[in-house]
Amino acid sequence: MRSNLTLSLFLTLSLSLAVAVPAGAQHQAALEKAFEGREVTVLMDMPASHQGVDLYLQREPEIEFGDYARRLKAYGMALRKDDRVMITTIKVNKKNIEIHLGGGGYGTWGDDSGHVSPSYVGKSRRETDLEKERKRTTDAARLRSIDRELDYLRRDREREEREARREAEALTAIKQREVAVKRLDGGSRFNIWYADKRLEKWAPTPEELMLSLARYIDFGGGNGDGVPGIMRGTPGNRLVESGSTSLGPARLRDVESAATSLRRGMSTDDVHGLLGTPTRRRSTKQGDLDSVVETWETPDSITEVTFVGGVVVKFTSSSK
Repeated sequence: MRSNLTLSLFLTLSLSLAVAVPAGAQHQAALEKAFEGREVTVLMDMPASHQGVDLYLQREPEIEFGDYARRLKAYGMALRKDDRVMITTIKVNKKNIEIHLGGGGYGTWGDDSGHVSPSYVGKSRRETDLEKERKRTTDAARLRSIDRELDYLRRDREREEREARREAEALTAIKQREVAVKRLDGGSRFNIWYADKRLEKWAPTPEELMLSLARYIDFGGGNGDGVPGIMRGTPGNRLVESGSTSLGPARLRDVESAATSLRRGMSTDDVHGLLGTPTRRRSTKQGDLDSVVETWETPDSITEVTFVGGVVVKFTSSSK
């Protein structure tokens, strides 16, 4: 009886722990597996700072170019356009995803700030004792003597403080030069910001993240983990409009239910066979690779599918 109770408690605890795994941790594990250790090519100059480049992919422009320019001017460039670098860390936070390149940028916890504080020069024991004696003394001659000595001790202390500040400034200048060199070797990062806390429950798949960043990072070919390459310079989440073409009404029969069978990796023909002819289509051509967004609209729903190179990389379906 006791063994059965113990087994039941163990199974209940195990199930609770399994359910309690945060969604964010699962998303991060998937992105870590797909990207960490992978070499990529950056398609823009990257600041030599842990602040990196902030991306706001749901708005236009996607980069605050004022902040970007200030960081380049203040810290220099750790990575230049077309540099090859390794993705060293992926972090999924509540409001942003960090992609660390070549270390993630100088200036994180533990990095030397380059500032040297002057050594503290306090009152000597003699100065403290004289100040106490002065409060107790009423003799005028003795007070004048104490004041003369205190004035000398204070001037001497102030001279030591000035020397300490000059020494600290000289050491700071040396260390700042050392830090500037370290910054250039410390890498940089992209910070992808979202307007809400959706990352607690949702995160882009590796394919979706690659597509969104394709104008900033050249991921090259596949790396053996099933993540396809995205062609260099492909506009990310904002496909270029080449004119909406009416391709005929979507098949009303079972479009909503058929959309549940959509899968990433399906070909254009597979999708057309499933959903029929799209109602709208917009596309752009980058070299030999086509990026296409097709829409199926019915009175009750809208289904949108994104193809890259004729393969589904993203799809959404929602009720009106």
